Amino acid sequence: MEKEPITTEDMRILELNAEYLGVTHSMLMQNAGREVARVITKTSKTRDKLVVILCGLGGNGGDGLVAARYLEEAGAHVEVFLLGHEKNITNKDTLENWEVLNNLHDITSLDLLTETAVKSCKAIEQADILVDAVMGFGLRSKLREPLLTAVKMINKSSATKYSIDIPSGIDSESGKVHGAAVKADHTIALHAPKIGMTNATEFAGKVHIVSIGIPNEAAYTSGPGDIRPFDQPRALHSRKGDFGKILVVGGSDVYSGAPALTGMAALRTGADLVSVLAPEPVVSAIRSYSPNLMVTSLGTNILISESVGLVLDLASNNDVVALGPGLGIDQQTKLAVMTLVERLVKKKKSIVIDADGLKAIASSEITLDPERCVLTPHWGELEILMDQELGDRYSLHNRVDQAITCASKYNSVVLLKGPVDVITHPVGKFKINREGAPAMTVGGTGDVLTGIVAALLGQHASAYQAAIAAAFISGNAGEMAFDQRGDHIVATDCIENIHRVFDKW
Repeated sequence: MEKEPITTEDMRILELNAEYLGVTHSMLMQNAGREVARVITKTSKTRDKLVVILCGLGGNGGDGLVAARYLEEAGAHVEVFLLGHEKNITNKDTLENWEVLNNLHDITSLDLLTETAVKSCKAIEQADILVDAVMGFGLRSKLREPLLTAVKMINKSSATKYSIDIPSGIDSESGKVHGAAVKADHTIALHAPKIGMTNATEFAGKVHIVSIGIPNEAAYTSGPGDIRPFDQPRALHSRKGDFGKILVVGGSDVYSGAPALTGMAALRTGADLVSVLAPEPVVSAIRSYSPNLMVTSLGTNILISESVGLVLDLASNNDVVALGPGLGIDQQTKLAVMTLVERLVKKKKSIVIDADGLKAIASSEITLDPERCVLTPHWGELEILMDQELGDRYSLHNRVDQAITCASKYNSVVLLKGPVDVITHPVGKFKINREGAPAMTVGGTGDVLTGIVAALLGQHASAYQAAIAAAFISGNAGEMAFDQRGDHIVATDCIENIHRVFDKW
């Protein structure tokens, strides 16, 4: 089974999204342990041989604990050593499997609490096969004792050495060796090889890639894993602006609500500062929606070419520009939007373009930046962007194909809104989001989504990451609002549930 190397973050996202689809971490651990044992019995004689498994306190250790049962069933003499005290086991599934081994009399299970205890462990020296289940992926710093001594003892042994997922001591992202690393004869990569192994091939030995039951859907369905990068604790020394400064350019002489909803959604998603730049007739109305929004007047009744300089000046002090909510479709506004977008792309500014902003760039030859730009059309706006009828709007296959084509045409990430959202990248990759409720057809929910995308972009994520996470957050918040109010929700109900999405997952 050949698979491309995967990053640590993408692997964590996959595991969480698999769990969201019902494939629990416990199931993955059982599958991993069985596959580890299968590879070992296939590549080495195990019957009547001494197999020693050294286990850390996390998930990798749990994989080793599961493998112990299958190896014993295959006729091996199995001894398992936990590197640390069981009270410090950090993974509940690992703890459950440790307790299982403690109930069995045919498998030795002992803990090694100190460097001295590891050095005194005769089984490591006597083993025919050594299994490294010490660290796995995610290592970022030097191995601590007794793990470091365990790695050195493994390397001194003449046993055949197997590492689970990645040799312990190797940074799964960079391939850097943290103090010392197991020099394995075989590495059993779970689901896919970790990208750091491409820079540490001399430690991996022969690599065996095994399936652990992560469904294909987990790779293309948005889920809690996609919001994980945006839900980390903030450092104590964080300053105002570290988590995003957003400029919303929207509104017209008629529309005031759309840019306000976008701005309030961005704030509730976690942006530090949100400014709204709007035409003079609606400035007072937008200010009245929330004292948290900093509102500046364009000095004109609509966005026009003469306003471009002011927008660019304000944009230079912000991380992201959300362009389009309530702008209107006056021809002067369209020309101003085109100029703005071209200038912002040239300045490498992150942009979310929605609603009337999409209509302004439709049928143009403009080229955006897929690392920084997100277009958020519904089906009708997608047809406007592509300047043609696009066929069956209810066919998911067609929606994916057309969204990818649009992403390629504009060289931008596209978040196609609908009963099932489709997020696409110009290179052809995509994800779908099934979260949401039919009640979200109410006006303003698209403006909320734009604000969520902008806030996540403001945390220095790629456009693709931000769009995927935003679709999941918006849909989840809408479902929560529906649970509270049924078909009578309004856009602000969705905004007030954004924080609950982060709390839930």
